[in-house]
Amino acid sequence: MRDLIKAEYYKLKRLPSVHMIFLFAFLAGVVQEFSPCRGYQVYTISLAPQLFDVVLISVFTAAFLCVERSWRTIGNALLSGMSRRTVFFAKLSAYVPAFLVLILLPLAVSVCVATIRNGFGADGDALFFEWMAALFFYIVYRFFMAGLSIFAATVIQNPLGTLGISVAGNYLISRVKNPMGNVVTYETLIFGVIGTVISLCLAAFVFERIEIR
Repeated sequence: MRDLIKAEYYKLKRLPSVHMIFLFAFLAGVVQEFSPCRGYQVYTISLAPQLFDVVLISVFTAAFLCVERSWRTIGNALLSGMSRRTVFFAKLSAYVPAFLVLILLPLAVSVCVATIRNGFGADGDALFFEWMAALFFYIVYRFFMAGLSIFAATVIQNPLGTLGISVAGNYLISRVKNPMGNVVTYETLIFGVIGTVISLCLAAFVFERIEIR
């Protein structure tokens, strides 16, 4: 499995589309916060779900998980005797850390730009635990959105189809159920965690049974 994980990381590093997505996320963080807002205001605003997040997550998932025809990592792994479950979790092992960097990159860049230009403007020590709780849920909710995108990629196996279903599904859910519009509670955290687990379990179930195209 170690060699398979290495192959997934190699694919991640070699995909031009992934490089472009990370560059776009960085530039978006720089450009979107040329405003009078202070660093803590930018931090607070950036934690709320936005259409930008939906598109960024959907594009990254489609770019990384729907390139089997050109890379053939799944077919080669199955021919070498590995189970589909092993292949699925090897892909997740490369996807998760890259995804975590991707969702934190524009947030970190925008806060840094705003702080350099206008100062941070708040007592970080007094609000540290509140901000960390909000950041934790920011990550949980983005992983929930990623879970839906991974499920779409597993079922559809086509970049354009995955992108369309992922954007539409995540956007509708963010409109119907917007937990970030309220105070972070155990209920909203549980909603995000359970939703993520269900999406990944369904994706793994489908991946073990679907025909790889």
